[in-house]
Amino acid sequence: MNPTGQREIDDLIATSVAALTPQSHQTGELYVGGTANMAGQFDAVSTIRSVLAVLEEQLLVVGLLGDLVERGLSVAIGTETGVAPLSQCAVVVAPYKVDGEQVGSIGLLGPTRMDYPKALAAVHVVSSRLGESLGEPHED
Repeated sequence: MNPTGQREIDDLIATSVAALTPQSHQTGELYVGGTANMAGQFDAVSTIRSVLAVLEEQLLVVGLLGDLVERGLSVAIGTETGVAPLSQCAVVVAPYKVDGEQVGSIGLLGPTRMDYPKALAAVHVVSSRLGESLGEPHED
């Protein structure tokens, strides 16, 4: 992988690729990371509780990401997510492809006040690098 020169983005890419590199060719898996960081992004405990409850429902999250990608969206803000507990959140998503075939999605969930250009760039870079990495032959 070629580093971007930005430590935070390079670390994010390395962590994402390591966490999402499949140990086998199973489908329908979900990796959720950084949930502890969500607590500092919202003022109300009830909001945090409802957001974390949604993240625990893996089928809901997988469905949300799939729906956004299917609709051609890269950003859903508030009620655009279609999930009521996420009405104070935004989701930034990008599909990733391996050998030209879409095999998954990378999503970033945060408050509606997030830095959208930075979030869009991050999911784009991670999805591109992940697809490239997974498409390369790996020695077992």
